[in-house]
Amino acid sequence: MQIQRLLFDADNTLIDFSNASRAAFWQTFEDYEYPCSEKIHATYMPINHQHWVNFEQGKITAELLRVKRFADLFEAIGFMPAKPQDFSKRYLENLVLKSESYDGVKEMLERLQPNYSMSIITNGLKEVQRPRLKKLDMTHYFDSIIVSDEIGFAKPDERYFEIAFNSIDNPPSRENTIVIGDNLKSDILGGIRYGLKTCWLNASGKTNDTDIQPDFEISNILEFPDLLKKI
Repeated sequence: MQIQRLLFDADNTLIDFSNASRAAFWQTFEDYEYPCSEKIHATYMPINHQHWVNFEQGKITAELLRVKRFADLFEAIGFMPAKPQDFSKRYLENLVLKSESYDGVKEMLERLQPNYSMSIITNGLKEVQRPRLKKLDMTHYFDSIIVSDEIGFAKPDERYFEIAFNSIDNPPSRENTIVIGDNLKSDILGGIRYGLKTCWLNASGKTNDTDIQPDFEISNILEFPDLLKKI
């Protein structure tokens, strides 16, 4: 088997979403002159997670997700620093500004680019994903960028992977394509269902107690080129 195409997830795979989202969250409260706190952030995290799960399962739209997660947060904390739609817009702007790639990622992509076709597959929002990649000077590494918010389907939906797989002319076969991502359910399960090879980035070292079994597992994204040599 010769891997020819790499489908990279973006958030928490190539880009440090966790730190950026936290910083953007704090900054947005500051922008509206309301103090943030660990308690407020801790309240937001499960609310946000559940809305993304609902989105990935097709239960809500991306438009609703943008606003409702903050509306639900403000209801939970008992005050509203801004209208949810305004807070959401500012948060997404801050998320772009606060985003950084992981150390060594761009150098890794530079080495891989001559030998592989590479795509970004992301469930992020359109105001964020392409602007972030542009800000980080990463867009040119990829032959295609597929954003769920732009196509109306989200990972792990097979329709998302159908569009992603066919987003370049004459794509390599499925057996010659590998998905690399940190999320077992959206990245790995989606890739498995579509018949692609999968590599799970398990940076936290957590135990996989699911029935989702990736073909490969790494603990740091910079391990991926060495893995490719062994496949």
